[in-house]
Amino acid sequence: MLSMTGFGIGEAAAGDSMVSVELRAVNHRFLDVALKIPSALASFEIDVRNVLKERVARGRVSCLIQIERETSVEGSAVSAKAADRALATLEMLAARMEAAGLPRPQPSLADVLAVPELFRGEQAEDDAEVLRTALLAALNTAVDGLQMMKSAEGAETAAELCKRLDAVTVHLAKVNELVPQALEEAQTRLRERLDTLLEGSLDPQRLAQEAAILVDKGNINEECERLSCHLEQVAAAVKGGGQVAKRLNFLLQEMHREVNTMGSKTQNMTITNSVIAMKEEVESMREQVQNLE
Repeated sequence: MLSMTGFGIGEAAAGDSMVSVELRAVNHRFLDVALKIPSALASFEIDVRNVLKERVARGRVSCLIQIERETSVEGSAVSAKAADRALATLEMLAARMEAAGLPRPQPSLADVLAVPELFRGEQAEDDAEVLRTALLAALNTAVDGLQMMKSAEGAETAAELCKRLDAVTVHLAKVNELVPQALEEAQTRLRERLDTLLEGSLDPQRLAQEAAILVDKGNINEECERLSCHLEQVAAAVKGGGQVAKRLNFLLQEMHREVNTMGSKTQNMTITNSVIAMKEEVESMREQVQNLE
């Protein structure tokens, strides 16, 4: 069982470069990836998104990717390829200006020195596959860390869910013990009220039948049985782990419905108190499940 919140980082070397990935995940109904990637790695964006889609089911994931290049004597050398591209570009612009009837400018050293990445040397020409391999290695390391944290938080949530399930089970047992007494009390009250209203003019046997029908409408045995079944299903889902948030959410909605029905049917204050306690536990579990993947 995994939480939707977590953090993970990863790094991997690509020649003289270092690729780092930082992941932060928070709750979200679906998978939503916010990706920040440098231009040198932009061509691998689809690869990054595919990895996250395969390994993360839900949540809003912020992915920050960075690449750092070591500064050295070699690294600060002029890149010949970058210089050639700069000279060619300046020559093309000068020719276009001349063709447009403007004075043909003469490129200066200052113009060439202003070219971006001119002093990155041959590091600017890193092999694409080396970069991709390093990026995916760093990404998977970050996802491993993210999943580890999500698993730890998920285990804590599972323990809390089990604790609250036990509390509901205890209250339900109390309710089951009181149901026969509550039915008898309800039938007695109903007979007394009818006797008072009708002053004994109704046939006793008919009165008993009508009273039994009305009391049966307040019977919560079926709700107790269904709630017990849902408790077993929730416990099994929590124990089984995995991506069970949607199933748990559905089961807890059903539990909430059964508990509410119990409360609306019973007039026994002891049962009502247990129903209120169960409702509080179910509401708490529904909130906790929203944090699960």
